[in-house]
Amino acid sequence: MGGIIFLFFDFHVTENIRLIEEAERLGFTGLALFKVENTNSNQPHGLEDPIVKEDYSIEIYNGVAIRAKNPEQMKSKVGKFRKEADVILVQGGDQKINRAACEDPRVDIIAQPYRNRRECGINHIMGKKAAENRVAVELNIRYLSKTSSYLRYKVLAYFREILKLKRKYDFPLIITTDARTIFDQHSPQDIIALSRCFGMDRQESLDALSKTPLDIIERNKIRDNIIANGVKLIK
Repeated sequence: MGGIIFLFFDFHVTENIRLIEEAERLGFTGLALFKVENTNSNQPHGLEDPIVKEDYSIEIYNGVAIRAKNPEQMKSKVGKFRKEADVILVQGGDQKINRAACEDPRVDIIAQPYRNRRECGINHIMGKKAAENRVAVELNIRYLSKTSSYLRYKVLAYFREILKLKRKYDFPLIITTDARTIFDQHSPQDIIALSRCFGMDRQESLDALSKTPLDIIERNKIRDNIIANGVKLIK
């Protein structure tokens, strides 16, 4: 690393003590933890019975994953949980949800916009909106690795297309493991090496693991003082 200390974050991890311990061992600085969705409950994942953060040297952030049937439901859920969550992630895949998430500055991450699609799920209009609203687009390592081998090349193509759009419109890009077991976890160095497969250079990989999560953290610290994009309330 040339003597420079980098802070690495994984902002999509299932809430589990073993995963926290493994992330510490692998060299991560912080995690955003999400509970496994309970389809029989209206509770968001990430807010019930939180893990005691003080028990760990790694920084732990409470994540809420929003799954919605339509944009109106998505906006309602985001509004309900925004003040309680450190990180709000919207599950993408449906094109209307993808666009609504990119247009909503309260959203931190649009997760898997390519999920169950035949293209990357982000177009030029969404790229512009994600840049304006600083909504990070997720490159999900678990989705790549769990896709059947004969379709994996398509996911790599989706990642490359998102990267091309990112270079054009400069929206935030974030790499996550979406880890649910320790076998889904990878060290930051391994993720950086893997990102070469979808065309990222070293600086882009570092930004996706470090700068983008740090920007999310800093933005949410002052979110209550933001009146509109570019307008901050000074107390």
